[in-house]
Amino acid sequence: MADIESQIYIIKLKRMEALNTRLNDMLKRERIPASIASNLIVNFISETPDYLIPFNWTLPPDQNKFAKYKKLKNSKSRNKKDCCTIV
Repeated sequence: MADIESQIYIIKLKRMEALNTRLNDMLKRERIPASIASNLIVNFISETPDYLIPFNWTLPPDQNKFAKYKKLKNSKSRNKKDCCTIV
């Protein structure tokens, strides 16, 4: 009977030690306030170009495939003649 109780205590001790190490790891993590984190997000969004939004394009048009597509699409629409007939 004592052998089973000692095994139970050993298992409980291992669980507590594992919990203790997890909590210590959480304490060691770098923490920053929410205001600084939100500023970091805003800076990232304003500095990182989104190539799907034309006013935010920072690449030259020859390197930006979306700008090329838009230019090609606009040139095709200008070259089309309105000659469709609906019957």
